[in-house]
Amino acid sequence: MTNRPYIKRCIFAISILMVMLCLPELSLAQATRYEVTHEGRKVNTVGSESGPVRIGDTLYYSSLQEVTESGGYIDFGLSIMRVFKSKVSSNGNLSTGQLSTFGINHPTRHTGNVAFDKRNQVIYFTRCKVDAEQPYLNEIYYTKLVKGSWTKPQKMSGDINVKGYNNTQPSVGELPDGSTILYFSSDRPGGLGGMDIWYTVITGDKPGPVTNLGMPVNSQHDEITPFYDNGSSTLYFSSNRPEGIGGFDVYGSTGSRNAWSKPTILPEPVNSKNDDLYFSVNDQSDNTPGVKAAGYLTSNRADSYFLIDTSCCHDIYNWQQVYTPDTIAKPSQAVVQNEPDTCPCKKARLLLPIRLYFHNDEPNPRSIDTVTSLTYFQTYNSYMFLRQKYRERQSEIDDTVQRMEAIAAIDTFFSEVQNNSEKFERFISLLAQDILDGRHVVLTVAGYASPLHNSAYNVNLSKRRISTIVNQLKAYSNGLIEKVMTLPGSGSLQIKEAPFGSSTAPGDVSSSPLDQVHSVYGVGAARERRIEILEYKYQ
Repeated sequence: MTNRPYIKRCIFAISILMVMLCLPELSLAQATRYEVTHEGRKVNTVGSESGPVRIGDTLYYSSLQEVTESGGYIDFGLSIMRVFKSKVSSNGNLSTGQLSTFGINHPTRHTGNVAFDKRNQVIYFTRCKVDAEQPYLNEIYYTKLVKGSWTKPQKMSGDINVKGYNNTQPSVGELPDGSTILYFSSDRPGGLGGMDIWYTVITGDKPGPVTNLGMPVNSQHDEITPFYDNGSSTLYFSSNRPEGIGGFDVYGSTGSRNAWSKPTILPEPVNSKNDDLYFSVNDQSDNTPGVKAAGYLTSNRADSYFLIDTSCCHDIYNWQQVYTPDTIAKPSQAVVQNEPDTCPCKKARLLLPIRLYFHNDEPNPRSIDTVTSLTYFQTYNSYMFLRQKYRERQSEIDDTVQRMEAIAAIDTFFSEVQNNSEKFERFISLLAQDILDGRHVVLTVAGYASPLHNSAYNVNLSKRRISTIVNQLKAYSNGLIEKVMTLPGSGSLQIKEAPFGSSTAPGDVSSSPLDQVHSVYGVGAARERRIEILEYKYQ
């Protein structure tokens, strides 16, 4: 029997990392503006993703997924965290994540927290038992490139791995004499409380004595995910100390070894009301106009994917440090009317119509409310995990041909549900950019329902469904759209609602509560339970 509380602790500890940074001329005292964007389904799942770090044109990260040949649904008792990689295109887009090829993933243990020592061709990482009756343990390992091949992973020697305690989240720094300094997080005795950040100097393959960073970096609370930037001599880490914005927040402190400045909390939207971890900076610049620096972090903020608990699972986000927003000005009327080829509206309109689907009577079933607190992606995640139930209910159809056709139609339909959700993600980022550019956007959104309930009820249900995308837009990048609209010269957003209920449903869609195979789980009824973004225009 899997010890699930153990699994949660182990996953939490192993999925909290930083690697090497090169942050060009970043000073925490500078006036900056950050933009944070969810990386979507190429790399994120309803499990937890952690430790994203870009080296060259590749993003390395860890992901908790079920280990089967055919994939399947997440079961935390049967899932293993492994290291993945994703290619980064010239415009910053990620390819679908694939398992890494360093030979560090283990068939029965969690693997994560990859840190690269490029000078010495060494990779440090953490392993943790998946199932154990004894207290959970995270241990730091390494592999080295020798004659073109990575050596068999070995546990680090010295007093890096203290038995009975967590030793995790390695991060590599460089010393002028060529030595490597390894920062990591541990709850071993001798700290200030909880998880602290420690370091050791490695000469050759031998680590020296382990030393606690002390105050002001460490505190009586938890300090995790150390990430040292050699260029600016800045250590980034996350802490749950009480002066923060949310759960765990990202801080930065300048210095080296055990002499550090007072940590400074990074601003929103890097930090949110949720947990914000694994702040990393790309090791090379794409020279994108207007972007000073960029990197990745992970968070369980509102638009992250999840299985059941909305705060359970962390996703990968990218961040950009852009020039201060005083250059944002209200566009002239000519700009708005002419809609130059570079404006995001051109690409956004190509995505329309976007159809976003719901399970029966969702959100907030058996309610006459016209609004909900849920975002669309919260309802989407729950809906996608009903795919197998939909298939099973269609298998109840007696006629063999009709049964096979119905099951195939369900598979096609859920692929359409997923494709539209991905279009919606791209749409939100384009809409946000349009508002950032000072344009005044008007969206027309229609809501529909299957005929299972009465007309008045279905109109209210349609309104609740429209409410989910309003909430999703508000949640984007920790409320970026709403915040930007308060700036002088910024754009605005208006949503025109058209709640049609079940008035447009075809007559052959079942409305019988006694025939749920068709009225709830049939494709005909499922296609009616949707909202559509129909029009994108300017005021």
